[in-house]
Amino acid sequence: MRIEDNVLTLLEWLLPQAGEYWGGLLVFASALVVLIFFGLLGGYILSTIRNGPFEAFYNVFGTAVQSVPEFLSISPRRVWAMTWLAFQESIRKKALVAFGLFVLIMLFAGWFIEPSADEPVRIYLSFLFNFPRWLVLLLAVLLSVFSLPEDIKRKTIYTIYTKPVLPSEIFLGRLFGFLGVGTLVLVAMGVVSYVFLSQALNHSHDVVLDSLREDEDGYLVGETSFNAGHRHEIRIDPDGIGQTNRENQHIHVIEQRGERDGEPNYVVHNPTEMFQARVRQTGRLRFLDRTGNLTSKGIDVGHEWQYYSHVEGQTLSAAIFEFEGVDESFFTDGMLPVEFNINVFRTFMGDIESGIRGDFYFVNPDTEQRTAPIPFTASEEADLKLVPRQQPSYDAESGEVMLDLLDDIANNPRRRMELRITCAERGQYLGVGSNSVYILKANRSFTMNFIKCYLGIWFQVVMVITFGLVFSTFLNGPVALLASAIAMLYGIFARDVRGLANSLWYGAQQTGWYGGGPLEAMVRLFSQKNIMIDLPDSAWVFVVQKIDNVFLFVIWVVVNMLPDYSMLDAHLFLVEGYDIPAAVVLQQFLTVLGFFFALVAVGYFFLKSKEIAA
Repeated sequence: MRIEDNVLTLLEWLLPQAGEYWGGLLVFASALVVLIFFGLLGGYILSTIRNGPFEAFYNVFGTAVQSVPEFLSISPRRVWAMTWLAFQESIRKKALVAFGLFVLIMLFAGWFIEPSADEPVRIYLSFLFNFPRWLVLLLAVLLSVFSLPEDIKRKTIYTIYTKPVLPSEIFLGRLFGFLGVGTLVLVAMGVVSYVFLSQALNHSHDVVLDSLREDEDGYLVGETSFNAGHRHEIRIDPDGIGQTNRENQHIHVIEQRGERDGEPNYVVHNPTEMFQARVRQTGRLRFLDRTGNLTSKGIDVGHEWQYYSHVEGQTLSAAIFEFEGVDESFFTDGMLPVEFNINVFRTFMGDIESGIRGDFYFVNPDTEQRTAPIPFTASEEADLKLVPRQQPSYDAESGEVMLDLLDDIANNPRRRMELRITCAERGQYLGVGSNSVYILKANRSFTMNFIKCYLGIWFQVVMVITFGLVFSTFLNGPVALLASAIAMLYGIFARDVRGLANSLWYGAQQTGWYGGGPLEAMVRLFSQKNIMIDLPDSAWVFVVQKIDNVFLFVIWVVVNMLPDYSMLDAHLFLVEGYDIPAAVVLQQFLTVLGFFFALVAVGYFFLKSKEIAA
């Protein structure tokens, strides 16, 4: 999941949104109905080919009816026995070699990762997420696809079938056993990664005493020694307590501890503020156009990525972020921490290094009271502003010289406060997205954030193992391996494929699809007509386009039913130092749970229909 995505609450995610979003429950129910229908239809067709239509009817629907009491009679003891057997089998097959390989690479990783980079935390976290993720997913694929085909080939599964063990218990036992091994390896990787991260970036400095001098406020200023590829500027108060400037994503606290050889002894503590889990409070985004009228979109400057809408310089256009429920928790020591991630679009180059100037101010949406504009410069980098709670009024003649952001600006029934952004340079544009501006409310535990990020990897392991085991119930080992690899790769790139399928389907319904589908494309190829030439208005063209619409609909249904692993990947929150919202974790859990139950049912029916004893 990308940090630019809107994070819905659990209820918003589950329930439909009028005209915009189906909701998770409705999508799951629809997919389940489609799966059951095509499952029964496919089973009936295959059984008809083998046994004829009448016997096929009794076979398919008899199996479906018998599955209900069979699932209800599953024995936890037999499932545990199958689980332990699969776990031991995986260990015997050297599944833990993956962890050994991981540790071996981690021992030498420090040679190739440069801790002196400008953003070392980003580099280390990206490596410590992506490398174990790919390694454990590869292990999950290899574990899940070969077990059942090998047992069937070697006929060792006959021994199990002679016992009172149900096909569902065999499937669940293999599934839980492989999940146990994958979980064990992933937990071990996570622990090693966390220790490696903590130790690799831990360092200190010495205060260069010769660099110390007193400024006009009576503070000592100077610099630290050079270590880990950087040095810091320092500022120490008369009591001997100080800190460094922020360099390479961290600061150091400095403390004087007596004297040594007649000189002050300063101790530079280990880095702080390096690993963060900041909580974002996002707002609802709207715009004012050039004439000052309210609109849902800003100015389109022609970018392919439609995330940003733009505000034109020295016009009435503005971006409006509306925050609700503003209370004391939004402020820290009388300051409102607001972070800006503003994009810049230039119609002429100008001074590139100085950025684009803009202003922001706060407005009470009910009374239209507003603060004086606060200037800032957008340079396409994250910029944290600590805004004092007391702000000058824009209209001092009204008698209100100072406005309180909480008591005056957010003084309305829903405690709403608007933050408006304008561009100050003519002919230049500021790009704003839904998550470009937000209030930083708190800084939570990085360790818990790290665990939530690895929990996303575990969810992907569950999906990969379940899909691999389902494929192994009706395919031999190599083919099941290929199918699992394709399913895993699709899941990783599903976001882009789904976006393309959605744009094609909705575009075909609204404006038509240039070139048409495969059938129309074939007609154009043989008739030598390019995509911009209209086909004749005849009945056969109508039929061709309708068939292509069916094709597009099938593609749209298929790609929207298959899993999207990018939803289970929240490592960008971790890398950027933001807390992974609990709603995201719950959405991931419910998505995996839905796929889990559906795939277990599919795997059970495939395994039950397989003629093992024959």
